[in-house]
Amino acid sequence: MDPLKIGVQLYTLRDEMQKDFIGTLEQVAAMGYEGVEFAGYGGLAPEKLAGELKRLNLKAAGSHVSIEQLTEHLDEQIEMNLAIGNRNIICPGIPKLHEADEDILEESVRALAAVAERLAAHGIKLGYHNHGYEFEAKIGQETVFDLLFSKLPEDSLFAELDVCWVKHGGFNPLEVIAQYSGRVPFIHYKDLKYDGEGKPMTMELGQGELDLVGVAQAAREAGTEWLIVEQDDCQRAPLDSVRGSRQWIKDNLGL
Repeated sequence: MDPLKIGVQLYTLRDEMQKDFIGTLEQVAAMGYEGVEFAGYGGLAPEKLAGELKRLNLKAAGSHVSIEQLTEHLDEQIEMNLAIGNRNIICPGIPKLHEADEDILEESVRALAAVAERLAAHGIKLGYHNHGYEFEAKIGQETVFDLLFSKLPEDSLFAELDVCWVKHGGFNPLEVIAQYSGRVPFIHYKDLKYDGEGKPMTMELGQGELDLVGVAQAAREAGTEWLIVEQDDCQRAPLDSVRGSRQWIKDNLGL
């Protein structure tokens, strides 16, 4: 069994990336991350970004691309991701799905299927990243998340499970990882706790309430390739948070 690879979702560092895109990538590489998952490309040309990744020995693990970009500007996304060596494009959510409406579900399925077909012609796979709403919204007895994946075959759509939002959506992340074994090459690895008003807070690894060691073990058993560190909002400087989470992984997972 191949060891889990450790990456970071650059959305966590969005403010830093906006100020100094390449300098932030340099710091991420120095922390020991093997790869990055993009949420925008800093305005760099494909060849320039590819060269910087090579220089820093960082893999392009994936790219988050909005459903609007996927349906309206897919050619540009294909060009960029082929250049940087990324073969996984992930839709970071379709907010309308929270309405638990059959027509919206079918519209989303058709859109994702069309994108997946075009990507497949270039050897790129399409994934979907959950939030809590796909688990909270139900049509009949089934969650919108399960319905979405049941309507699209495995070779058209893989799951990038965000364990924080799976938990917030009312489900056990370990059980959902096992349910989608073989179809979950990426896991968004983040911690969760609630403030005094019951609002969810994304935490540095080890500072919340998730069984993160159990998640890593379940991920291995499910054939996951990448644990992607992400923190939607940080309690201290994001670079310090990302560094702290990377150290937690070294200390607790030996990776």
